[in-house]
Amino acid sequence: MNRDGPTQENFDKLLLWLDSDRDTAGKKYERIRYKLIRIFAARGCCEAEDLADKCVDVVISKIDWLIENYEGNPALYFYAVAKKIYLEYLKTKKPLPEPLPPEPDPKGLEQVCGYLEECLQELPRTDSDLALRYHQGEKQEKIRNRKVLADELKISRNALRIRMCHINARLKECIKLRLQQGGAETPWLGQP
Repeated sequence: MNRDGPTQENFDKLLLWLDSDRDTAGKKYERIRYKLIRIFAARGCCEAEDLADKCVDVVISKIDWLIENYEGNPALYFYAVAKKIYLEYLKTKKPLPEPLPPEPDPKGLEQVCGYLEECLQELPRTDSDLALRYHQGEKQEKIRNRKVLADELKISRNALRIRMCHINARLKECIKLRLQQGGAETPWLGQP
């Protein structure tokens, strides 16, 4: 398997394997990927999108063999690979932290939202726009938006996630600082 992800040539072969009509193949691919994400999410996997991408990468790495030898519904092959990836995931799964933080009170949440707006304004314009666009949408729309965003920035989706992790960390520290200055206690934000 290619460490940098599938090549365009192999991805094109995958689409051809799914259907001879490229538009139909693209729709089938999106439907399969969506179902993979749902399967992993339903099984409690926090990284459902990443595991679905890993599944697709494994299938693409075997595409030449599949074209020659596999008979039947291609989606079933994806689901069989997903089952193996899920079993691997279970071996490496980290337990959830024991005490879950308490639920935020509405007044404290409103205060944090106000601080978030202030902290977003302190970020460079590109970072604040990125943060807002990254979190737009629901479910499949959010996934598509993030793919478009990564394509616009000419970076991988993983690089986009890492960039957002850094921006979110800066926002969290900014909010914590403002809360400390105001003397508020918010254990649900990671502050004692």
